[in-house]
Amino acid sequence: MADSRKAARSEWDAWARRRCSVAFADQRTAPGDGHMSTSTTSRTARLAIPNQHGAWAFLLVPLILGFMVAGWSWLGLVFSAAWVLAYPASYYLGRAVVIRWRRGTWSRLARRELGYARPWIVLAAIPSLVLVVMRPWLLAVGVALIVLWGVSVWLSRIGQERGASNDLLLVTQAALAVPLFYGIVHDAWPPSDAWLAAFVCLVFFTGSVLHVKSLIREADNPRWALASRVYNTASMGTAFVSPWLLLPFGAAAIRAFLVPSGTRPAVVGAVEIVVSTLVVIGTGMALS
Repeated sequence: MADSRKAARSEWDAWARRRCSVAFADQRTAPGDGHMSTSTTSRTARLAIPNQHGAWAFLLVPLILGFMVAGWSWLGLVFSAAWVLAYPASYYLGRAVVIRWRRGTWSRLARRELGYARPWIVLAAIPSLVLVVMRPWLLAVGVALIVLWGVSVWLSRIGQERGASNDLLLVTQAALAVPLFYGIVHDAWPPSDAWLAAFVCLVFFTGSVLHVKSLIREADNPRWALASRVYNTASMGTAFVSPWLLLPFGAAAIRAFLVPSGTRPAVVGAVEIVVSTLVVIGTGMALS
């Protein structure tokens, strides 16, 4: 079992490295110091994609629920574009700042990460400016989000990039996207349905973080498996809000017990996609 867990973690890391795009083709990083090799054979630029696969579900599920609560509108589409594009921009900019902070200089690796961030920053700025013009109060929201981003950068600086505190910070921001979505579309304080959808996201994403960590990075720590099973079982209590929520959270509890440590990352991801889909369906039924 221990060998299977180590193999799963190795496969997860290898899979993440393969999925992470490189800004310049055939560019390599020298082992040990993290600096790029001077022998770059191609300079064909392309957008780099963060290898944090679970974060995309954290982005998309709240946006889908936002459309369910607020209805379809062009402002909703603009917000969705800004929200999604801001993630890789903040991800690579954060990595650049952390590397600069740790090394005390803008090393080649720090400049590379900054280079990855620049095109995403430009792309995210376009819909963001449209939103600020239409909803000036978003400037205050932007300041709050920057503060939260700064906390995440600090946690990464002290070695907690993949810690539970940083994950929960991302979970909270993802959940707040639902009421923010409604506020932007209708220029009004979000109703109870928006906050209910945000609550569902918060509960589910927290359980997902515990579950995935218990299978991959904390596979050798039985306390994480216990925490995942206890939490995901307790999450079925959301059925008291609406019986429809038993659909996603019942499935979440079952998968916490049935998916064993050592499961291939691709399988873990596929199961999370299925449960995320049930979250959208169950929440939609609960709101109808």
